[in-house]
Amino acid sequence: MSTTATQTWKFDFTSADASHSRSNVADPPGYVGSKDIASRGNRGAKNNEMDNELLKVKKAWDVALAPGKQLPMQAFMLWMSGNSVQIFSVAITAMLMFSPIRALMSMSQVFERYETVSPVKVSFLESKLALPKLTFVALQILTILLGMWKLNSMGLLPTSHSDWLAFLDPKVPLEYAA
Repeated sequence: MSTTATQTWKFDFTSADASHSRSNVADPPGYVGSKDIASRGNRGAKNNEMDNELLKVKKAWDVALAPGKQLPMQAFMLWMSGNSVQIFSVAITAMLMFSPIRALMSMSQVFERYETVSPVKVSFLESKLALPKLTFVALQILTILLGMWKLNSMGLLPTSHSDWLAFLDPKVPLEYAA
């Protein structure tokens, strides 16, 4: 039995069988064909703008709630660093105090990608991002308060009378005994 030279397998894509036409195959979920887009017209564009608005607000809420998701881990790190004044515990507390301050200073850059351009100027309270921004600020302030609690537990905040003795006038005695 003799074998011929290697056979090449080919499939001709140019000839399409009528039984396998496009109309028999369903579109995959989420696919929007060009005919569907053309039939929607302006209504589709308006819905698309609304979807983009909702998506921007949702992403803004994700950014606003991110500091709250970090609070348990930061509290655990503060607890693990101990209450004694050492370089590690002071460094962890300093990092905890300065990162929210930096985040608050750059809040406009954080939320500017979620702002929408509108021809009418709206006030802060009428903006769709007012609540996410206020939530972001509240969570950053909560992080700063967590750092203040840690500083107080380490004894670095002047909260007692003895911390302010240098600023008190000395008592003047009313009488001297010889």
